[in-house]
Amino acid sequence: MKKVKDYIVKHPYMSQLLACIISSVVVAVLYSTYNIIHRLLTYMKFSWELIGEFFFGILVFAFMFAVMIYPIVVTIYEILRLITIVKKDVKELDNQSTDILSNVFSMLYDLFIVFVGIILEIIVLSFFHDVAFEAQWFEQLTNDQLHTPLNTDYIITFLVVLFMYAVSILALTFVSNKKRPPLVTVSCIALMYMGVIEVILFTIQVLGMNYLGENGVHHYRFTPLLLATCILPFNMILILLRVMLIETKTYEPDENRMSKIDKIPFLSWCNRILKNSKNWPIAAAILMVPILGIIIIILALFGQAPDAAIKVFTETANYTFSKKIPPQNVFYDEHYLCTVAAGGHKKIVKPVRMGKRHGHDVVVNRQLMIANAFEQVLEERTPVIHRKIRNFYDKYGFPIAKLIRTKLAADIVYFIMKPLEWIFLIVLYFVDVNPEDRISRQYL
Repeated sequence: MKKVKDYIVKHPYMSQLLACIISSVVVAVLYSTYNIIHRLLTYMKFSWELIGEFFFGILVFAFMFAVMIYPIVVTIYEILRLITIVKKDVKELDNQSTDILSNVFSMLYDLFIVFVGIILEIIVLSFFHDVAFEAQWFEQLTNDQLHTPLNTDYIITFLVVLFMYAVSILALTFVSNKKRPPLVTVSCIALMYMGVIEVILFTIQVLGMNYLGENGVHHYRFTPLLLATCILPFNMILILLRVMLIETKTYEPDENRMSKIDKIPFLSWCNRILKNSKNWPIAAAILMVPILGIIIIILALFGQAPDAAIKVFTETANYTFSKKIPPQNVFYDEHYLCTVAAGGHKKIVKPVRMGKRHGHDVVVNRQLMIANAFEQVLEERTPVIHRKIRNFYDKYGFPIAKLIRTKLAADIVYFIMKPLEWIFLIVLYFVDVNPEDRISRQYL
């Protein structure tokens, strides 16, 4: 046990990686074992294919779990780092601050943590909650897709504040507080405050995600997985607390230099506040307002609205702070290739009208109507063949259709289906007296 502890202390970053790999493999083995046992008990039949599926499942699930577990491991490590700083005395922290290489690694790791948190949020929102980051609030989406949680017209302000959080970490790492004016330190802490507040607001924004369904009903999309978006702000808060502890503990005011401004009342008052490092957290909170004002003025010169920091959240749809009402989502059945293709770009797939499918509004184009009319004829005249074709499609077509998530992919499917559309149309004209009437009646 002592050897493990010593290894973790000596190689913290490698220990995190190993902990992530080991835990993800263990969870993947347990999950794959459960799946195999469940299938054996359900079908009461053993096949060698199950063995292959078992090991393949371990590889796939291990990767998936590693992606989700690593941010948790990182968060635990950040908590331990903060506890260590709390326990260390001033002398230990002073010795630590003189180790330039260690400080650089620490700074890079802090930035890496922020990067990992951002990537995790993109994965959770894009792949598990159908957030279309490129879609503004006024664009019409399909099924349960959601618009971007940040208005891209005002996102520069959001990105600048996040960037200044990273710059503050760099400034506090590369310049010793013995050579750094207290006002610079307080300003950096204020910028870090702003970055944390901004990310917390973003988290609150996405936790209230919803989409406007039929009849104007809001469908909320909260899932337990969405709580993973809290990891980024939590880690940013831990970094901020650790930085403030280090700065306030290790700062020593130079009394000889401070006495030079005692004759100026206002500067003397500011000096008395800033030379006590315990006042820095409160001073930074007060300083946030003028700093934010300066950032807004500078960005206004580059075309950003003065209230961009607010509008980036409110000029959206589907989220907690959203004020806009988006167009109603259009439904298409993701199981059917032609239905998916109808959701492509209008200039390509050429939608002709709205229709009804399984009680939902769907976009209807000629290709979709021809395909459905052909299936209708097949079901009426050759039910046995229709059943076999349907079973084949259900087995192989559904998985392919589920992979089509973008308009470009839908356009490609539309072109791939074109030869079949022509074959379907030829068959309809051969077997139906009024083929166009049948086609036009589809999805009414």
